[in-house]
Amino acid sequence: MRTAAFALLLFACQKDEVPPGNLGDFDGSGPISPGNGTSNEGGEGGGEGGTVASASNPKGIFVSNGFVYYTSFASGGPDGRVSVVAASGGTPTDLATGLTAPWAVAVSGGTVYFTLDPPSGTGGLSSVPTAGGNVTIIQSGVTGAAGVAVDATNVYWTNENSGALVYFVPLVGGTPKQVLDFGGALAPTGLTISTTDVYVPTDGAQAAIFAGTTSGSTNLTPLDAQSSITYADVAVSATTVYATVDDAAPNGAIVAFPRAGGPGKTFVGNLDHPQRLALDGTNLYFTDPNNGNVWVIDTTQTTPAAALVASGLSLPLPIAVADALYVGAADSIVRIPKL
Repeated sequence: MRTAAFALLLFACQKDEVPPGNLGDFDGSGPISPGNGTSNEGGEGGGEGGTVASASNPKGIFVSNGFVYYTSFASGGPDGRVSVVAASGGTPTDLATGLTAPWAVAVSGGTVYFTLDPPSGTGGLSSVPTAGGNVTIIQSGVTGAAGVAVDATNVYWTNENSGALVYFVPLVGGTPKQVLDFGGALAPTGLTISTTDVYVPTDGAQAAIFAGTTSGSTNLTPLDAQSSITYADVAVSATTVYATVDDAAPNGAIVAFPRAGGPGKTFVGNLDHPQRLALDGTNLYFTDPNNGNVWVIDTTQTTPAAALVASGLSLPLPIAVADALYVGAADSIVRIPKL
């Protein structure tokens, strides 16, 4: 198994302080612990850093009950798979293989839900038991299955059909039904659900962050003016909707919208193609594939700025937070201590 080399760094929470230097290069020979006294007692797999498992171009990651579930997109052809590994690391178990372009993943109870979102052709939503077994096709023959999320009763996922759509099906099974939609020159890039609120980032000539409700009583509505832009991901706190603007510096940014409504603003700008988000309390983490980094923003700061958490990763993209950060790099899943 090839290991991903990366360096862990600490950050200073105070405005204008410079983060300390490199703690050392990780070569897979042993764990690196955070040097700021941070501990992760009682978490799902410990707080030490290191390579958790091998992967192949992972696009989705989900941590549940001490296990890391992830998709390997691989080449985008029928060589993809969905795998699981203990959060402490080890040999992964493939739950489904021979998949074409597996993308997003979510887990509820004993079921793993995953989307197929190929660069050409059609995909959909499927499921497989967490312990392995037969794959169940829930929806097929659709495009834009870029996001999947679960709540206590349903699984939700995105479609594209001259706009963004959200479908759902009960966790106990049933027929997929469309619950939300918004037409236009746009396509979904992900999906986030917070309580009963639904958020869909999009890209295209008429893109925006769209919000609706799981019941469908409030259909998808743009949070701000639509424009030609690419929103890569969304994370939601009690008061704020954060989104990544996937663009080169100085236009790449993380923007913030009041959850109660109102115009968005640039939260942190001058970023280079920021991608996936993970919110842990007041710490907002994001991946930076172009430069091989993971960053964090202290959202409580008057003038927030991004501070480096880890560097030297190969194309880090999906990120999940539990007892630690779990990040999908080009050929591996790595664990990074939270700050």
